[in-house]
Amino acid sequence: MAKENPEGRLTRRDFLRRGAAAGAALTVGAASGLGLRGPKALAEETPEGVGMKYRVLGRTGLKVSELGMGTIKTDNPAVMQRALELGVNYFDTAECYQGGNSEIKLGKALKGRREEAIVATKWHTKGSTPAKDLLASLDASLERLGMEYVDVIQIHGARTVAQVNSDELWEAFTQAREAGKVRFNGLSTHSNQVGVIRAAVESGRYDAVLPSHNALIGDRVGPAIREAREADLGVIVMKALQPVHEGKGTESFGGLGGNPYQQAIQWVLRDQNVSTVIVDMPTFEELEEDVAAVTGPTAVAELEAFERAAAKIAMGACHLCGACTGQCPRGVQVADIMRYSLYHDGYGDRARARELYRALPAEASGGVCEDCDECRVVCPWGVPVRSRLERAHVRFV
Repeated sequence: MAKENPEGRLTRRDFLRRGAAAGAALTVGAASGLGLRGPKALAEETPEGVGMKYRVLGRTGLKVSELGMGTIKTDNPAVMQRALELGVNYFDTAECYQGGNSEIKLGKALKGRREEAIVATKWHTKGSTPAKDLLASLDASLERLGMEYVDVIQIHGARTVAQVNSDELWEAFTQAREAGKVRFNGLSTHSNQVGVIRAAVESGRYDAVLPSHNALIGDRVGPAIREAREADLGVIVMKALQPVHEGKGTESFGGLGGNPYQQAIQWVLRDQNVSTVIVDMPTFEELEEDVAAVTGPTAVAELEAFERAAAKIAMGACHLCGACTGQCPRGVQVADIMRYSLYHDGYGDRARARELYRALPAEASGGVCEDCDECRVVCPWGVPVRSRLERAHVRFV
């Protein structure tokens, strides 16, 4: 029998083994009403062995694999090459992932096969970054990738309307597109997602958006995603596995029929407004497992049980909804710290969580909570925010 992670982290394999052991003794709660979507043709199952499926990425016209690959944790370029062999053609990276090494590794993996892949990377702006600095950032990314162009360039973590409507950003993108260095533009968002998506739609400047979307937050984010798709923007989804990560400390997903990680991906793909779901798949095992979620059968009964399990953990779980943003009168970056805690506890990516936390200004960290007389941050989902912040500070400093 495989041993559990020596650091005490519950790995994907450990979690699945525990869930199987729980068996049918577990019963799930009431239906969540989180908006399980999909054509009636999927009422039973899709045919087995159908292979990778593709959807159009909005107005770009690009045909992207339903499962895309996030590369933030991938150390082995051979895993990326295997993903390409299995039909995955959308690869997401960023200049800051692994200190730039993610782009280097992706470039090595796609050497000689560039035209088979759709590559997206990111640049950073607070809304007033000079165009020349953004263009320099893009040039550095292209050098690391060893590529002449990327298919999609995105704002990394947009959270304000100013970022979305930045004229400097539009100038940089226009120059890069005219120079043949990028084809399309988009943005990713972790905070104020609904506002950012709607601002992107209203601006008319963007080809794609990359928000979080899953069975915990579908009701809140789903309408904005639909508006984006109706405006012909491509919708790329991240954080599809969040419900399973949040549920690792509970028995909510134990004993469900099938694989909860696969069901989390299938749940999102039932939304026909979604073009692709990007998932971090750093190992061959996780890659094969997640590809099977797209290429194998989709059983609606299992997805309904998965949705009910997600509803069971909804209260007390961080939804990454951003409602806590700006609530702290002392300026603690609550939403960001909650997200870093998910990376640490759910993804098991402790090094990344610590690195991101330590990059925060001291006055924006959970250390401020130690001498605060009264916490004014209120979570609509009942998360004990202050204790989470204090715990994060102890673990990450």
